[in-house]
Amino acid sequence: MLAQTLTNWQCVIVNDGSRDGTRDYLSSLGDDRFKIIDQENAGISAAINNGLKHCTARYIARLDADDIALPARLAEQVAFLDVHAEVALVGTQVVPMGSRGAGSSLKLPTTHDDIMSDLIAGRHAVAHSSAMIRADILREIGGYWSLSFGEEYDLMLRLGEIAKLANLDQVLLQYRVHQSSMNGSAMRRMRTSVLYACESARRRQAGMFPISFEDFQARRNSRPRWQRVFESIDIHARNQYRYALAEFYGGRRVRGAARLVWAAACAPRLTFERILRVAKPARREGKAVQGATA
Repeated sequence: MLAQTLTNWQCVIVNDGSRDGTRDYLSSLGDDRFKIIDQENAGISAAINNGLKHCTARYIARLDADDIALPARLAEQVAFLDVHAEVALVGTQVVPMGSRGAGSSLKLPTTHDDIMSDLIAGRHAVAHSSAMIRADILREIGGYWSLSFGEEYDLMLRLGEIAKLANLDQVLLQYRVHQSSMNGSAMRRMRTSVLYACESARRRQAGMFPISFEDFQARRNSRPRWQRVFESIDIHARNQYRYALAEFYGGRRVRGAARLVWAAACAPRLTFERILRVAKPARREGKAVQGATA
């Protein structure tokens, strides 16, 4: 944040019950633009909604604690929203980053229709950590839901129903991948929450009665065993793909390749779709990444 070319910002940091010395580090920043909010551990949705209460600007940008916003990120997004009044949320292209370097850009969709099509299908369309949102519209829809996972899918789908969504065609964020980012049970809860967000959106579009998360989860648990087995394989493949990225960008390329092969063996279509979404970095993207590294 301190490297941003846009200097007129406030950074609200929600310390969600950390026990690792984070509070001491935050106290040492010595910059009035940082506002620190301490709370007992309550999860990401509660932390975000708590942070929103303290945000006063017309645009609100998300950034996860372990990701890196490249220097031009805020300036580019503010400039875009200033001239696109119909857009409620704008993200950016992103690259995965590990302890030994960063990778290539993901091919995230840039138009509203393509973004909504991917979201409603449960596919990654906007990097939540790269999002900048109009504060008035965010508050109009009531902020984030209270579930522990999938909050970004629900939020983006609800935003996309009343305004436009977009992604800049420029890499402005590095998102960190590491082995501890998601285990099997957490991935299962994540996928269930994402699919619940998609089902809720489909019901709103069709004018149907809403379904509670508990009822949705009960219906999924009552499916035939073979369907649940295939879902478990899919979840395992998703985790192996994440672990493969962490290995690659952590300097362990052989182990990363082995995990990627295993992910492809478990879920060929899913894995190859993800591989195809990785593009060779464009010249301007490469410059942005080098600038951040420097």
